Amino acid sequence: MTNTYITPTTFEFLQDLSINNNRDWFAETKPTFKQAQDNAKELYATIRGNLEKHDEIDKFKLFRIYRDVRFSKDKTPYQPHFAGSFSRLGKHLRGGYYLRIR
Repeated sequence: MTNTYITPTTFEFLQDLSINNNRDWFAETKPTFKQAQDNAKELYATIRGNLEKHDEIDKFKLFRIYRDVRFSKDKTPYQPHFAGSFSRLGKHLRGGYYLRIR
């Protein structure tokens, strides 16, 4: 059975990440990140199933948590959120859906 909600531990991880956004802390809490990421993936899978009841969804993309800081003034290495996009099927159905969990 998949979760249809984000667990409190996932929100706690994201809050801790926004406070401790550095590589050392992230390396120490990598197992917690994996659990939070799996929780987000389960929710996105549930959302995709519900979207497909009303729309034609071609694919889903979960954005990576690692930031590209080469040209940014903000050098924090990680995104303090999970983000995903759902693309609609075919050229005749333009657009899509985007959801950020913060």
